[in-house]
Amino acid sequence: MEFRKHGIAVIAAALVVSTAALAEPVKTEAVITSVDGNTITARTMSGPLTVVLTPSTKITQTSGLAKREARPVKSLIPGLIFTVNGDLQGQTVTAEDIRFKEKDWRTAVATKAGTVEQFSELRQAIIDGNEYVIRDEATVYFPSGSAVVATSYKQKLQALAQKAPSFGNYRISILGFADPRGNAAANERLSQKRAAAVSNYLRQTGSIEPGRVLSPSAMGEGTAAPGEAAPTSNDEARRVVVRVVTPKTQLTQ
Repeated sequence: MEFRKHGIAVIAAALVVSTAALAEPVKTEAVITSVDGNTITARTMSGPLTVVLTPSTKITQTSGLAKREARPVKSLIPGLIFTVNGDLQGQTVTAEDIRFKEKDWRTAVATKAGTVEQFSELRQAIIDGNEYVIRDEATVYFPSGSAVVATSYKQKLQALAQKAPSFGNYRISILGFADPRGNAAANERLSQKRAAAVSNYLRQTGSIEPGRVLSPSAMGEGTAAPGEAAPTSNDEARRVVVRVVTPKTQLTQ
């Protein structure tokens, strides 16, 4: 019996050593083609690669020379170029560390590779006034209860749309507002309709790529866009703020 136990232990140890011998450290760059839970399907210059994430895998976003930020798994989206460090067995890497550049993440989102959740994250960063610079702006005002874009504002929106591509890596943020009278929930719905009406008009101008127009956002009543002076009357409150924005990092490139 003791001999049998000893023999089993030797075989188990041999299997561990054999498995470890098959794995080799690797550092490689790849682009994500799909994500399924903790498994990433990617492609390198030399062919397909499967990347397996573990609870200890570190995911880091870099920007500039020194800025590093831990990011969640949801940041790993199709179209993203990344570098992985880990143990390679065949065509599968068990990832110890994954890094990607902020600009590559934004490029992946801009090419519509990202999910609705990633687009929402990007849109929220713009709404909050973070990481982006306003390059052009227009405000469209509405009569009480209306979500129809008046002819007098269409020319202004056309001019903004024609100018937007000149800013390079631009996005168009659209924020809808309502005045504080009446039901708050109804006002939020109305602010969404106003933002959607402006968004639809901009997309139909033919001057901008539809994918660069972020989903319109309902801001409801009693709020203001970042850096915007609060409205002083109900007439000023019934509006949509349209902004052409670019990443702050673009200004240093």
